[in-house]
Formats: sequence, structure tokens, C-alpha cells
Amino acid sequence: MTGDRRIWLVRHGETEGQSSIRYHGSNDVQLSDVGREQVAALARLLDGVPFARVVHSPLRRAAESASILIDQLGLADVALRADERLREICFGDAEGMTRGEIAAAFPGFWSDYDAGRVEAFPGGEPRSAFAARVGAAARELGGAGWRGDLLVVAHRGVVKHGVCALLGLDRAPVTGFEVELASVSVLREEVGAWQLEGLGLLP
Repeated sequence: MTGDRRIWLVRHGETEGQSSIRYHGSNDVQLSDVGREQVAALARLLDGVPFARVVHSPLRRAAESASILIDQLGLADVALRADERLREICFGDAEGMTRGEIAAAFPGFWSDYDAGRVEAFPGGEPRSAFAARVGAAARELGGAGWRGDLLVVAHRGVVKHGVCALLGLDRAPVTGFEVELASVSVLREEVGAWQLEGLGLLP
């Protein structure tokens, strides 16, 4: 890969609360041993990238994933900071539940959710507010004033909305826009605009 600026958006690894099947948003769960192994394996895909800065969500699963990557990639001297805007969306009263548990607890909500008729989970953060704060962070991170490569470690929803914001999309496509645990999505700046090089890449 060549070019002046790239943003590497990493989703954290599996957590003790089973990120693969549970709706963990504002729940501050930590990585499981499997998650730590997943992130360490992802470092192989990032090896040799000249990262100039590392930014991460303040939630433990993202912060620890960033720490593992920093250690594995030898980035101890690289500028590091947490950004509150990179937190995952809050699922409110459904935090920590599986799809089946949510459907059983909130049957009316779940049918509306599946039909795309709801703005927020019960007691949760509105999707429009979430998209706005992540979009603001992504556009600021993608703004002028730095060179090299930027590593961002966050969450599924943050990666998807961040990519959309940088590409100028109102929303993610219905299909072909999946972001797995411990994956990386890469954008490159070309003639003043961001272009997607890879989505949800795995080691």
C-alpha cells in the first residue's frame, strides 16, 4: 500500500460477556482469553504499518485491545489517547442480552426493530445521536493536519458509522458491510477524499 494517510479501524476481540452473541454497548466488559488471542493474531496483519497515532474507545474491551496491539507492534512511543465519542451505542434495558432474550423481554419492540421502525432500544441511546457523535469523531480524525497512519480501536457500531461518515454515506449498505470481532477496516485518503481499501479484514 502507498499513500500519505490511512485510517485503520479495529474492532475489539471477544469479551467475557460474549460480544459475538450479546448486545454489549455501554456495558464495560473486558476481553476474554479468546479475545486477547484474536487481537494478538490481528497484530500480524498490521505489522510494519508506520502508525503515527493510536486512538481508542475508553471502554475496557477496546482499551485493552489497543494495549495489546501497541505491545505487539512496538508502538510504545506513539501518541495514544481515548476518545469518549468512540463508545459503543447504549442498548439501555437490553444491555447484555441475546437476540432471543430481547425478543422475549420486549416482544413489541423487537418486531418493530426487525422492521426498522425504532430509533432506540428501550431506555437506550437513539441511533441518530450515536451516528452523529461517531460521525463527528470520525470526521475530526480524518481532518487535515497529520500524516502517516492512524490506528483507531473501538466497536462494531463505531467502525461501521465511522466508515460511513468518512465515505459520505448516510447509512451502511444492507449487505456486505459486516465487521467481525478483531477485524480491521482500512481507508485511504485519495485527492482529498477517503476511499475504502478493506472492510472487516481478518488475519
